[in-house]
Amino acid sequence: MDKLDILQLKYLEYLKTANYSPRSVKLCGAYGKPFLDFLREVGITNIAGVDRRIIADYQTRVYLTTYKGRPLAPSTQKGRLVYVRGFFKYLLKTGQILYDPANSLTMPKQPIGLPRNILSKKEVGGLLAAPNLETATGIRDRTIMEVLYATAIRAMELCNLTIYDINLNEGELRVNKGKGGKDRVVPLGEVAVDYLEFYLKESRPKLALQKSDYLFLSQNGRKLDSSYLCYLVGLYAAKARLGKKVTPHSLRHTCATHLLKGKADIRKIQELLGHESLHTTQRYTKVEIGDLKQVLRRCHPRERREIETREV
Repeated sequence: MDKLDILQLKYLEYLKTANYSPRSVKLCGAYGKPFLDFLREVGITNIAGVDRRIIADYQTRVYLTTYKGRPLAPSTQKGRLVYVRGFFKYLLKTGQILYDPANSLTMPKQPIGLPRNILSKKEVGGLLAAPNLETATGIRDRTIMEVLYATAIRAMELCNLTIYDINLNEGELRVNKGKGGKDRVVPLGEVAVDYLEFYLKESRPKLALQKSDYLFLSQNGRKLDSSYLCYLVGLYAAKARLGKKVTPHSLRHTCATHLLKGKADIRKIQELLGHESLHTTQRYTKVEIGDLKQVLRRCHPRERREIETREV
């Protein structure tokens, strides 16, 4: 372990004490390794030897790096550069460098893609009806998907829910330390409340083989993780023969799209989703094109088929 590795470890410890999530710290460590390797490659062993030219060269390296023959995803490129910017801010703050060579670092523009695999109301109905309500896990799984569709919370947020985060009398659910470390309260909806009451009465006591405050439990009484949640939703999508890849995030996208189609205010949807920027939420306006189709059918000259008659 050299001086660069030691600085990296100290930076990660700093992030932990600054209350960054374990996932964020782990990602930061992964994004930092290519940068430290690059510094060693160009002969930098003392962090004070890094200047703006080195930073610019690394940004070019990130842009040119490929994985399995393809350029790095824009999000990965951004992650590696965000690490560099944060790392040098930390070094300047702790007095280990005299100036920040990364203070003018620009981030690559991130494309805002359209949400994929939005479900229709009929497809949602088929998915929700797939679990077997005669079993404890079936009740749990139906409840999980009802909550995901009703609240649009993320998979990790659902896994982190405890029995103290739901208020069935008020029909509310509290998300603690969601993305960005932010808390929010979201409404549950009557159907989700009914299934939560059903789950808490009939299913959870059978799954709680050990003491746990987590709301949703595995067959062994442990906390669920997001990868298993993805497996469950995909399993029921296959059982319902939906013919498309469905994930917990698909239900999040579907909830937002259905709310928008129902004329919900875009800012209320932003609040529900926990988006920091309205710009992120507005991508759902590009998914629901039903109204646009109606306008085209009514107004566009090439949208009406005309039967041509020919004289024989």
